[in-house]
Amino acid sequence: MNRIYKIFFALGVILLCVALFFVLSHRDDPQVVRVEPIQSQTPKNIKIIAFGDSLTAGYNLPLIESYPSQLESRLTEKGVSAQVINSGVSGETTRGNLERAQFIRSQNPDIVLLGIGGNDALRSLSVTETKNNIEKTIQILQGGEKPPVVFLLQMRSPLNSGFSYKRAFDEIYPSIAKTYNLELVPFITQQIFFDSTNLLSDGIHLNKKGYGEVVEQYILPAVVRKLSI
Repeated sequence: MNRIYKIFFALGVILLCVALFFVLSHRDDPQVVRVEPIQSQTPKNIKIIAFGDSLTAGYNLPLIESYPSQLESRLTEKGVSAQVINSGVSGETTRGNLERAQFIRSQNPDIVLLGIGGNDALRSLSVTETKNNIEKTIQILQGGEKPPVVFLLQMRSPLNSGFSYKRAFDEIYPSIAKTYNLELVPFITQQIFFDSTNLLSDGIHLNKKGYGEVVEQYILPAVVRKLSI
């Protein structure tokens, strides 16, 4: 009797398995659900290169007090993920700046803040040569695919070489900005440079407060406008 029971039990298990196989093998194909990847909400990490001389480098100041560092901090406060690289070399003329232009371009920045020419004026170098050097630098920066946005920081000559030299030198920047369709950003302004509390003891270079004024009043608004923040 037990043997017959075992046989029927085994047959029942086999029939159940067959039934399950039939049901599973004949059901509709499952619908494929495409899951789109989640788009990152992190803002683009914008690369900005500050390209210039001691006024960019932050002469005689800790690096964190230079204008590139202060600009990066202010952009961060506004929620912009930006890296502002300080590529200032103290004592550099427009000629030396031109020699470094290809390297700066090879870094593929999104924005270049070009502030050069002050040392040319202090040494009373040829205005024509200074202008040519700046133009060649801009041509290199604007070359190739996906060139960076170039802001031209406006430098001004002191009176050590006379009024006629100063007029010719100061005209370089608006002229180049117009030719190359660049935004001209004030940098050497009477409002800031005639306030001794903005300067180091040499009366030429900005201190932390002076750089903060330049960033807040001129450079930051120009960058923010370009980024459409």
